[in-house]
Order: sequence, then structure tokens, then C-alpha cells
Amino acid sequence: MDLNADPLKKRRKILMKNLYNLGLAGILCGAMVGFAAPAFAQEGALAVTPLEDEGKLASFFKSVEITGFIDTYYSYNFSKPDDQRGSAGGFTRDAAEGDWVDVRSFDRENNSFTLDNIEISVFKPSTEKDPVGFGFTTNYGEIAQRLTFIPSDGRVDDDDFTVSQGFVTYKAPIGKGIDFKFGKFATWIGAELWESVDNPNFSRSLLYQNAIPFTNTGLAVSYPLFDSLTVTGYLVNGWDTFVDNNDSKTLGYQFNLKISENTSFIVNGSHGAEQDEDIASNADGNIRHFWDLIFALKPFEKTSLNLNFDFGTEEGAAGSASGFLPGDGNGKWWGFSGIVNQDITDYFGLAFRGEYFDDHDGARIGVSALRLWEITLTANFKIRENLLVRPEVRYDEASEDIFNGHQGELTTAIDLAYLF
Repeated sequence: MDLNADPLKKRRKILMKNLYNLGLAGILCGAMVGFAAPAFAQEGALAVTPLEDEGKLASFFKSVEITGFIDTYYSYNFSKPDDQRGSAGGFTRDAAEGDWVDVRSFDRENNSFTLDNIEISVFKPSTEKDPVGFGFTTNYGEIAQRLTFIPSDGRVDDDDFTVSQGFVTYKAPIGKGIDFKFGKFATWIGAELWESVDNPNFSRSLLYQNAIPFTNTGLAVSYPLFDSLTVTGYLVNGWDTFVDNNDSKTLGYQFNLKISENTSFIVNGSHGAEQDEDIASNADGNIRHFWDLIFALKPFEKTSLNLNFDFGTEEGAAGSASGFLPGDGNGKWWGFSGIVNQDITDYFGLAFRGEYFDDHDGARIGVSALRLWEITLTANFKIRENLLVRPEVRYDEASEDIFNGHQGELTTAIDLAYLF
């Protein structure tokens, strides 16, 4: 049959050619178009012209941002744990090493090459001209098992694949524009991200991995009160839950103040009941209060400094190990970290981090009288435009013998990541 004899098929051929030219996003959309077109062929044949088809889709994909990376690493623990993996759901490696507590959520492997994270993010921002947007992020690898790990109605991330973010956004035409975000998103709390490639150091800090959540699910409303101050309010299920684990909701806020071109100060807060009603007898009444302060400064062109302070208190949380165990009495935790990032050249830099974390009541890790500190040195090599190579050495020390009968733990790693 002559393709040109059928106007609908001719339009689809032209459309598919344009989608192919748009790359991956076009190809994905082309597949959807191919399935959907027959069902709407008669209705759409007279209603839409080829130029309208092409123009709408081309305009849509021009506003969509697709980014991602592949992150892999090799790590070695000089304490030589028998269990090489250690990145399953719990904090202890196995029954034989019950006194070995993992204080790091992600890079736990020992003497192993590891696929850490294949991440793809699709994001369409909300603008005044086009106020409806969306975003989602998928992860495959070791990190996927830890991004949402609190059991909620029997659902928990324990596989190598997860959708870590998925949300819809809307910019309301009020004043300077009120931004709404509805869905699951990365937490607003903390000075680091789960994406190692976006942090100065390869490994994440004790604060990021023990003091705060990774994700939240709910609603965020943001508004720029002044050119230098943006305020955001949050209403969410809780910390790291797919669905709420009790009958209460958590309120949060962020005040992001831009002091100058190279200096900012951020105040984050979170207040609500976070305990599982199947574990805690008074889950809805045990309120968690948490504050997070971040001061970011760039005193010189190639030097940046990041200071972070956290403080949390929660009723009925002492000894609860982040809510996995029944608690007894009020629990508190606090800590601070400092990161200095120095670019030596355009392709080489050094990042040094030092921090202290106090979980004396066992509210977060579950070990009473536990205090931790660590220092980390990371070399950042930028090979070409999109390839990062980052060797790192890190030392952790605890007040208790939590590292298989020892108080100290020395680890090294080399991380390779390709960004696209």
C-alpha cells in the first residue's frame, strides 16, 4: 500500500521522524503515540493538522529536562568484616557480627566492586507561561534499597530498583507566583544529597545518614517573600514512608536566605508524630521535633565552605533505633559537620569533611551512650567533561565497640561516575 495515499499514516510518519530527531524522549513518546494513534485515528484525522502535531510535541519536549548518571565504586574496609555486603535493610551485618553496627546507609560494601546508582531524572518546570509541571527520578543499584526503608502497610523499598521521586507541580499566578509540589520528593532537610556525584565527598556524612530523612511524601508550597528570602511549607506523611505509619501528619518549613551572591543561610524544621503505630503504644502522641541549620559560604572563587548543625528530640524514642524498636523515654540526638571544598585546577580538587554525631539516647541508631566522629578526604578528578574519578579515605570512631569489637573503622574507596 502506498503510505502517501493515507493522510493519517503520512502525518504519523512525519511525526515519528521529528520524535526521533528529539532523541530519547522523542523515542519514548513515539512508542506511546504508536500504541495510542489507532484508537483515536478517526476522531483525530480531521481535528489536528500535521504542523499542530509536530509543534505541540516539539514544544513539550523542549521544556522537559532529562539528566542522569551511572555511579560505580570499589571500597575496602580495613576492619575486614566477614560479611562483605552489609547493605541490607538492617543496621547489623549478620548474627555472627551482631556487635557490628553500620553507621553508613549506602557505601557499606567491603572488598567489592559495586554498582551504586544508575539514576535517570525527568523534570518539566512550572513557569508563568506553562504553569503545570512534573518530575520523577528512578534509581537502580545498591542505593535503591535505602531511599525509602520504613515499613508502611507492608510496603518498603528492598529491591535494586525504585522510583525515588514522583511529583506534580503547579505555579499559581498570585504575586510573584506560588509554587505547589504534590507527591514524593527528596527531603528538604540536610546539607547533602543521596546523589554522591552532587556532593563534595563520595561517602555521605553521619548526619545525612543518621540524623535526617531521605524522602518525604506529601505537599510543598513555596513563595519568594523577597528577592533574598524564599519560604516553603510542607505537609507530609512523615520520614521515609510510602504511606503514613500512624494517624498524624508532619509539618515542615524552610527559610532560605541569600545573604549575598556567595553566602546563604537555611533554616529547616520538621514537627510531627513519626513512630509506627504497630510498634509504639502512643505513636500519634509521641511528637518528633527537628531543626536543621545550614550555612554555605564561598569566600574565594575556588573555595567553598559548608557548615551544618542538626538537633532533634522525640517523645518515647530512647533506644528506638529510628522507630524500628519500641522506645522508652525521651530521646535526643544532635551533631554538626563542616566541609571544605577546594578546586586546585579546573579538573582537580580536594574536599575535606569533619563531623560529630551524638546519639546518646539511642534514638537514631539504637545503641545507648553512642557518640561518633569521622574525618574524610576526597580527591575529585574531572576526566573530560562527564567523567568523574574520586578516590577517598575515611576514618570513623565511636565511643562504643560497635565495629566488631573495635571503636574505630578505616575505609578507602574509589568512585567512577559518568554523567549525561
